[in-house]
Amino acid sequence: MDGPHARGTRNAGGPQTLQCANCNEKIGVPQGAKIVKCPKCAMSNGVPYHYEGYGQDLGQEQAAVVNEPAPQPTGRKKALLIGCNYPGTSAQLSGCINDVSRMNKMLTTLYSFPPGSIRILTDDGRSRDGLPTRANITEGMRWLTQGAQPGDVLFFHFSGHGGQEEDPTYTEEDGYDETLCPTDFQIAGQIVDTEVLDTLCMPLPAGVKVTAVLDCCHSGTGMDLPFSWMGGMWQEGRWQEETNPCFCAADVQMISGCEDVQCSSDASDRYGQPAGALTSALCDTLEARPVQPYPDLLQGIYQNLQQNGHSQRPQLTSSQAFDMKTKPWNPCGDIVANKNRLLGRQFRKAKHPHRDFGGGFGNMLGSDALLMGAVLPMFLDSNDYGGIMPGFDMDIGDMFGGGDGDLLNADGGGDGGGGGFGDFFGGLLGGDGGFDFGDFGGDGDGDGGDGD
Repeated sequence: MDGPHARGTRNAGGPQTLQCANCNEKIGVPQGAKIVKCPKCAMSNGVPYHYEGYGQDLGQEQAAVVNEPAPQPTGRKKALLIGCNYPGTSAQLSGCINDVSRMNKMLTTLYSFPPGSIRILTDDGRSRDGLPTRANITEGMRWLTQGAQPGDVLFFHFSGHGGQEEDPTYTEEDGYDETLCPTDFQIAGQIVDTEVLDTLCMPLPAGVKVTAVLDCCHSGTGMDLPFSWMGGMWQEGRWQEETNPCFCAADVQMISGCEDVQCSSDASDRYGQPAGALTSALCDTLEARPVQPYPDLLQGIYQNLQQNGHSQRPQLTSSQAFDMKTKPWNPCGDIVANKNRLLGRQFRKAKHPHRDFGGGFGNMLGSDALLMGAVLPMFLDSNDYGGIMPGFDMDIGDMFGGGDGDLLNADGGGDGGGGGFGDFFGGLLGGDGGFDFGDFGGDGDGDGGDGD
């Protein structure tokens, strides 16, 4: 099978000019430019990213190892921890970097992960490993899997915004790809679940264990794994196979903050510090008992969420349909042997969206008229995005004006006082900011909400 590839272009098939958001001057767009500066008023305008979907080739191949005894742990451990607060933007969150700090502490103290084997990406400018840009996240996933051998254990944690995009391949159960939003998603695009699967899971041999935690919205099937645990009671549930499953040989187990159609909250931990609801509940539960049966763990997380006023339901997905009654949560051992005889994507039935997102966030990013420069984190080096702007020192009001709900004049206020993404996108839909964008930090009324 040929390797997968992302299909995303800038200006390919799109406009070679755009209008300045501030003065309406027509600006030429050089091939590949990400940001262009207006020669008349000096406004920096983001160039739309034309995302055409992530390409994954269909087809399957025989697994080299099937139903053989699982290996014993080698003691080799690696982790990739990602926290995106999106500072200085309308998508800003508060607790994601705190989540990474807590997860790092838990891995090193409870599970003996060597600090040197943990790569941390945060957007506060303090991480030695860099910012959680799209490029750094995908490179970090490759680093995590590089050289992995049977018996090795890997850990992946993402805390930030999650979203959905219409699936152009019609393989997703609900017709939508779940996505992770890097700190530069407005310029570089989101990371779809199939790309995470292909980068983080498919290259690994049987006997490698990956434990993943996604604390973000729409994360139920956020790694596109073939099996989802279903049922009202954890003890009485069952594994449900996806209609169009993609099988890998490794043992990959993922806990997500919520179902695909839900939002995951930006809340606070037991000490009152900003934190993601799932990360707090998971760490609270594991700090009491680091290794425990999966039904106990999932029930403990859910009860913790309920006690703190969160309606989201954690989800468990897996690459292997293992016996929940005999395999505990243990990120350092209890590896599940490969049971999948065929590896790769099996296409059985085309799936179409069950609901209308009004074009979807992915389509909004691709809109020819949508200019995104001002909502990137303030600290990103403009040289990484074309080297043609002095800095992201404007605010949302400067970028879009305080107009009357037309395409570029969102009703967020001309003084830069617009609130969450409800205000930010109000003008796009011809309204007053009432569009429901709770999953991107605002609940549609512009007050920022608690969703992430």
